[in-house]
Amino acid sequence: MTQLFMQTYFAVRGVNSQLWHRARSERGASMVEYALLVGLIAIVAVVALIALGPAIASLFDKASNCVSNPTNTTCP
Repeated sequence: MTQLFMQTYFAVRGVNSQLWHRARSERGASMVEYALLVGLIAIVAVVALIALGPAIASLFDKASNCVSNPTNTTCP
């Protein structure tokens, strides 16, 4: 009878330990936080490209003109 009691006690204790470990684990919460950060970074990147797109395109056009026509006097 004592042996059965001890086996049951250790089984319940093991299950309890596993449940507490899962409850304290923040793996799922940190995954959600990383997903939110990636989404926020993507939104900021899209907004920055929309806002700065024409200016960046103009810079590349000027660089392309300077490379294709090195005698151009407007190139630095």
